[in-house]
Amino acid sequence: MPHKLFPAPGFPCFSALLLVLGASCAPPPPAAEAPLPDQVTETGAADAWQVPELGPGEAISRAEYAERRRALAAEMGEGVLVVPGAAEPAADYLPYAQNAPFQYLTGIEEPGAALVIIREGGTVQEHLYVMERRPEREIWEGAMLGTEGARQRTGIAARTNDRLIPELEALLDRHDVLYTVIDVPEAVTGMRTLSHEQQILRRAVGDRPGLEVRSLGNALSRLRAAKSPTELDLIRRAVYISVLAHREAMRAIQPGMNEFEIRGLVEYIFLRNGADGPAYASIVGSGPNATTLHYRDADRFMNAGELLLMDVGASYRGYAADVTRTFPVDGSFTPEQREIYEIVLEAQKAAEERLVRGARWDELNRAANEVITRGLARVGLIDAPDATYVCDQPTAGAECPQYRLFYMHGLGHGIGLQVHDPDISYFEPFQPGSAVTIEPGIYVRSDVFDYLPDVPANREMVERLRPAFARYRDIGVRLEDDYIFDEDGVERATAGVPREIEEVEALMRESSPLVERRRPEVVEWYRETEPR
Repeated sequence: MPHKLFPAPGFPCFSALLLVLGASCAPPPPAAEAPLPDQVTETGAADAWQVPELGPGEAISRAEYAERRRALAAEMGEGVLVVPGAAEPAADYLPYAQNAPFQYLTGIEEPGAALVIIREGGTVQEHLYVMERRPEREIWEGAMLGTEGARQRTGIAARTNDRLIPELEALLDRHDVLYTVIDVPEAVTGMRTLSHEQQILRRAVGDRPGLEVRSLGNALSRLRAAKSPTELDLIRRAVYISVLAHREAMRAIQPGMNEFEIRGLVEYIFLRNGADGPAYASIVGSGPNATTLHYRDADRFMNAGELLLMDVGASYRGYAADVTRTFPVDGSFTPEQREIYEIVLEAQKAAEERLVRGARWDELNRAANEVITRGLARVGLIDAPDATYVCDQPTAGAECPQYRLFYMHGLGHGIGLQVHDPDISYFEPFQPGSAVTIEPGIYVRSDVFDYLPDVPANREMVERLRPAFARYRDIGVRLEDDYIFDEDGVERATAGVPREIEEVEALMRESSPLVERRRPEVVEWYRETEPR
């Protein structure tokens, strides 16, 4: 799932980016001449892939959660830390998910909970607040932990959550510092719209002008960035279930199907194999929809001669996979699709070669960008690898790389409790405990030239590029694999999903038993009832 870059005024020149990705608006410098040794291992050939033997799985232990809290408390001075869990949904039948900071520190998944840590006089105390058990509620929602269940689960003294605000206010009467792991400025200002966590903090702060509010968000991110062996095991399981789903989708797809059929098949396989469900909103986009980075509608009927871009990953025990493949709806790449696909695949492999212990994201970015710029220039979609266009108003004179018209997101990101999770590589070189994606892409959007500043240089550029644009229009390709670092090295855990063109087409020639019971006449209802 692509990680966003920040757009500069005008159009997709990107002057800054989120921490992990390391791209820039400057034309990419050439990659290093000598490739680093390939140390990425793979879990079986794609054409004969079987779910790897992992041995007995383990839950994250109470001791591991306690160590996480101890490490975070060590970052505090004297004061009070409050970490609210997610709010109860407005109705019990609505979707709910625990927030990542609270989940990471407690393992508690119930809504309406909170963790409070007090550091005073060299001692640390922990209090957990949870919903009270009420039989009339459990009839509808099932058994709840209650205070005793929460204590047994975590080892933390637990209280009912109606006591949180009064007790927090009493603590702040004695302490001058309130610690939080969320956005501090919004939490204590008079904004009309505050998150559940911010509302709790604002109520706690109240009328205390002398209270200092400090964020431990960065400290928590650094802790979450280094994945434990148990966390890496859970990520692997999420990845391998995702691999099963991608393989089945490649076998099942046929021209005339709707995108929602493939999405439904994938998410069925997630759930059938014990996953929580999708780790994020599934992206299943065909034809022109493959050029929309976070396309979510999944309701278009697919045609022969088109590509399907499928960015879907399972969540397993709260840990996310993130996997993308692009493949032809009818099982065979056209020459134009093949040209773009091969550029993206070569770019991914170039970055992958540099994914070794001690490497940094900027090295991977340089390698991938060098391949993409050369490839786009070769097929005529940009003037040259270092070509630019006017991306701001003429008076500003800002220029941006032409390749960013077709590759407008970053190269990869961490995965974990969130699909875009903190990773060691955000702060330090790659090393064991890291779990990341590499996901280059090229997207020839039909409107790519429509929003450029209307200046002579841009008009001339568009005329030069128009023939290639017409040839590749509406082709979108992204490839995304998941890489796990442990003491044994680097594993491309998604190797079971084919990415070589011949392997993709070979798997697509296999039949899927899930297609046999398809009801095309029912699926066609959707076309018949579409608003016009």
